[in-house]
Amino acid sequence: MSRTASLRVVFGIVSLDLIGFGILIPQLGVYGVKFGASPFTVGLLISVFSLMQLIAAPVLGRLSDRYGRRPVLLASQVGSLLGYLLFAVAHSLPLLFLARVIDGISGGNIATAQAVVADITKPEERARGMGVIGAAFGLGFVLGPALGGFLGAWGGNLAIGLFAAGLVAVNLVCTYLFLPESRAPGGPEGHARTLKGVSQALRLPVVAKCLVLMLLFTTAFAQMEGTFSVYLLTRFLSSGPVALEEGGLFLHAVRTDAAVLREASLRAGWLFAVVGILSALVQGGVVRRLVGKEGGGSGREAQVALAGFAVTAMGLALLPVAPTYGWLFPVMGLLAVGSALTNPCLSALVSLHAPADRLGAALGGFQAAGSLGRIMGPALGGWLFTRLGPGAPYGTAAGMLVVGALVAASLVGQARMAGARAGQRS
Repeated sequence: MSRTASLRVVFGIVSLDLIGFGILIPQLGVYGVKFGASPFTVGLLISVFSLMQLIAAPVLGRLSDRYGRRPVLLASQVGSLLGYLLFAVAHSLPLLFLARVIDGISGGNIATAQAVVADITKPEERARGMGVIGAAFGLGFVLGPALGGFLGAWGGNLAIGLFAAGLVAVNLVCTYLFLPESRAPGGPEGHARTLKGVSQALRLPVVAKCLVLMLLFTTAFAQMEGTFSVYLLTRFLSSGPVALEEGGLFLHAVRTDAAVLREASLRAGWLFAVVGILSALVQGGVVRRLVGKEGGGSGREAQVALAGFAVTAMGLALLPVAPTYGWLFPVMGLLAVGSALTNPCLSALVSLHAPADRLGAALGGFQAAGSLGRIMGPALGGWLFTRLGPGAPYGTAAGMLVVGALVAASLVGQARMAGARAGQRS
């Protein structure tokens, strides 16, 4: 099979994986509340996926180095299929948690897909090849939440789980039929998200600040993701048939109405779809124009990341004071633009300022920082929501991003000076 054809297969595999993942993001809170979960427990439902993924990714990566990419991808897709089927029939919190654990372990296969790209591309083509993975992420997070909203409104967690399982089944067949083994003896190894990578990356000054910024940003943003559907449900849809009653840290008594839960699924899906579409548009065109030809050592990437922190902090601060559901759209638009400005610029700074012989460790550490944020953020946001009230996660997250903006401001000059020194050496 040609290199281009293999990249298309990888794009299809990762796209279907991420669409299935994106379908569940705005819906976990709805179905967690249905089964009596407190906001803290809803946050744990989201955190446990990233925790399992962080643990599984380096293990799957080592297995793919030893036994090949294809068998690891096939096995992990079988795991995802089982996880989604379990989500479809789940009727209790323990089953929801088990489904997320299985999905998280299987979700470590993204690193294996990146390794496939590394196997089939030359070093000078590697960035373009990894762009295929990035495009698949964008597609998954644009289509997934909207599909989840419609499916949840139509058929609840049964429809969501069966549809996601169907995507994985198609993926499984395509991988088996169309993706040949790409791993060759002595070929490149993928960079897994490991804590060892974090420790190595922290020894590089500019990269170290990028890791701190990534951790701050993802922790803050994940507080919103982990609590938003519960916030939407209790703030704008709980005036009667649905309301959280008093309870402990983990469980709340809840009055539910099926029609209101369906409405919550649909409204959350629309809002997350807006975030995905705006993020894709900004990353696809605006960021490139803002960085321009002066990027790559001029400090422009750091300046754009600084703007991203400021815009996201503004959106998070406004979120708890939105007076009506309609006002959530411009507020979520700020979050979409801010995240689209921040994430690609931070990853670009890491790739620009890490030495070639330590690039894999730096990128792996950067991914690990993001994973740690996605583990801590939902749990922290859920705890704040449960103990201090609905606005607490968003005020806390906005404060974290103000601190991040100060770090990003100090990074602008540092990145410019590091780029100038590199230019003098060349």
